[in-house]
Formats: sequence, C-alpha cells, structure tokens
Amino acid sequence: MSNTKLSIDRIVIEYRDVYLTFFNPFKQNICDYYGIKPTIREKGFKYHLHIEEYPDRYFHISYELCYTPKSKKHPLRIETHPDHLEHFKPILDALRAHASSIWFVRCDVAFDIPHPMNEVFTASRTGRRMNLYEGTRYYGKKSQRQQAGYCRVYDKCKEQRKRKRKDIRGALTRMEIVYKPQEKIPMDSLVQFPPTLNNLYSCFILTDVTPLKPEKRAMVLAVQQGLMTMDDFTPYHRRMIQKLLESQETIDFDQIAQKQWWENMSALCTLLCGAEF
Repeated sequence: MSNTKLSIDRIVIEYRDVYLTFFNPFKQNICDYYGIKPTIREKGFKYHLHIEEYPDRYFHISYELCYTPKSKKHPLRIETHPDHLEHFKPILDALRAHASSIWFVRCDVAFDIPHPMNEVFTASRTGRRMNLYEGTRYYGKKSQRQQAGYCRVYDKCKEQRKRKRKDIRGALTRMEIVYKPQEKIPMDSLVQFPPTLNNLYSCFILTDVTPLKPEKRAMVLAVQQGLMTMDDFTPYHRRMIQKLLESQETIDFDQIAQKQWWENMSALCTLLCGAEF
C-alpha cells in the first residue's frame, strides 16, 4: 500500500465541568506567564487564550460556551498539534485534575503517500466538489475547516522545502482529513475508535493509464485538476473511469487506520489521561 504513513495533526480535546473558581486564576496565570491577553467573543466559546512560541509551537484554550445558562462550571477545550502536548504538560495536568472527564472532539488525520501529486487520484464519495488553489486540492470551503470530512491534498515535500524545515528528497503527497465523530469519544477509549474514511474519499495511485483512450485520460485529468467531479460524467463514463481506477493501486484509509491508529494515539492518550494504554 505504497508504505503510506498515518499521523495526527491538529487535535481538539474537551474538558468537562471546569469550575469558574479554577478557570479565573488559571487564566490569569497563563496570561502572566506567556505575556498574552484573553480574547472575548460573542459566538462559540466566550474566552480564548492563544499561546504561540518560536518556531511554530501553539496551544489554544477556549472556555464557556456563549448563550448557555448561567453556571459555576463550563466545558473547556484545547487545540494544538500532538507534538506540542508534552511541552505544555503542566497545563494538561492542571486541567485533568480540575475536570470531571476528558473527551476527543476532532483531529486532522494525515496520510503521507510516497508518490507525486500527479500520480495520486483523489475523489469525494459524498459529492464534495474539489477546489484547486496554489497547487493544493481542497474538498470543502474554508468556513468548513472544522467540519467532519473537510480535506486537503498537497505536495508535502514542496511545503517542507518552502518552510526550510528539512532537506526533503523524492516525492510525498499528504492527504489530511478531519476526523470528527458524531458523538464525542472519551479520551481513555479513543485507541479503540480508529476513523473510517473510505466512505468519504477514494484514492488511487495512477501508475499506468495507457489502457485509457485520450478522451478518458482527459476526464481523469479534469477530476485531478478540480475542473470536474465524477458526478459531472454520464454513468457510462463513470463506469469506464472506475474500471481503470480499480486496476490501479488503492489507498485503503480504513485499513491503514486500523493498523497505525494505536501507535499514534496510545502515547497521546497516556499523556492526557495520566494512565498507560
């Protein structure tokens, strides 16, 4: 399966029943230590604390949903990259000690496919139209960034070279899909719930398109470039393209997740929950 690797990017965790009597001094301590000011909003969560450190480490805290009944306790959420959690462990320990429970809200599940983008054919199974912007394929609008199934596909090597992070060689296409279950999952059970994404997207490695006539090749290219979707074609043409795709290598997201979810999530859950997994 092309040695595709799964990893976890941006993750959102919710702490339940965090009392105001804890949050108020906690908020002040965070602001004093990091030299930041809280932001107050009128939609979504009311209080926001955003920590940024060089080179690109971040940690976002949001607390108390707007327009909810007055209460002494509220949900608190954190958003960060999993690699940053260890650095902010004192904050995590304090939150765990003052919350009734910890829940998984969503994360970006990233698949690193060792092929150039022009060989990676991706298509939505739910009718999402693809938009192409500066070489990146987007399935969903910017306003849908936090919704389940939002997806982007881009050249990972090019992105790394642009940020001057690593001397990347070869080809690597990254596909990131938002995993947001319908019901939040207790953090201490998350290792048992790998995402199922095959119902959202299909992905094939186009290693040999010679069986296709020029007309069909043009159709495949049109889908890859975001000019058309599979739904734009007649049932006959869809069957022809699908037949070709089935002869190519398939990226099975669900199978990859089943095999690699535990190794990605066990250490993270241990850090958040304070127990081995």
